[in-house]
Amino acid sequence: MIPLVTAAVAAALALVAGGEAIRPDWRTPLERAGIRFVSAVELHAMMTSGVALTLVDARDEVHYRRERLPGAISIPAEDMPLRFVDIRRPKRLLHPERLPADRSRLVVFYCGGPN
Repeated sequence: MIPLVTAAVAAALALVAGGEAIRPDWRTPLERAGIRFVSAVELHAMMTSGVALTLVDARDEVHYRRERLPGAISIPAEDMPLRFVDIRRPKRLLHPERLPADRSRLVVFYCGGPN
């Protein structure tokens, strides 16, 4: 993972309590690695207050084309439920070359939630 993206935010906009019940500890290792989770409300506040950020839609291209947050770019992550992700080998981005060149900018990833 890119060190400067440790400020990256995995904003799971469709986060539901049922998903967390599957594996309650899936967030802890990710948070220890420097990934911060925010709610949809927090993300909306960041967007409306003018925080300089890059929105990355980590869903597949079909979902991205169907509907996305304004200004989001598409960088799908490999299709694997979070409960099977090992922090030592996190999900791969299918098009990492699409990441912004400016590594000082906050990068916010969002997906369909913890599957």
